[in-house]
Amino acid sequence: MADTCSAPGASTCSPPTSFFSFVDGRLLSHVVVPLLCLAPLATFILTPLLWRALGAALGWYLRNKTDGRRCHILELVAADEKKYREERNSTDGDGDSGEDGWEQVDAHTTGSSKNGARADADWDGIVGFFHPFW
Repeated sequence: MADTCSAPGASTCSPPTSFFSFVDGRLLSHVVVPLLCLAPLATFILTPLLWRALGAALGWYLRNKTDGRRCHILELVAADEKKYREERNSTDGDGDSGEDGWEQVDAHTTGSSKNGARADADWDGIVGFFHPFW
């Protein structure tokens, strides 16, 4: 009775097998080992490509989803600019385009002095700017 097992339905006991007993030696050496060796290399190559494809798909989705809102905002901005130009043209009676208007902001300028010389006593401006490379 040494050749029978106590498990139900088993007529004989077989010796314990190893984990890789189902794998043929040629399959192990020609398929499994190269796959295990190439897996890190494939991971380093395929992971950035996967992230790039995922980012492109997400960008395409977001662009298509928000395209209507973008067009609406651009139309509102164009209408506001047109309204602003019409109001500006109606208030400018002299026909000046206003490009050189920034030159007329200051009626006077603060005094200045030569480098190293004393400034005027009534001058109340910025003392100077220290630049570390000058």
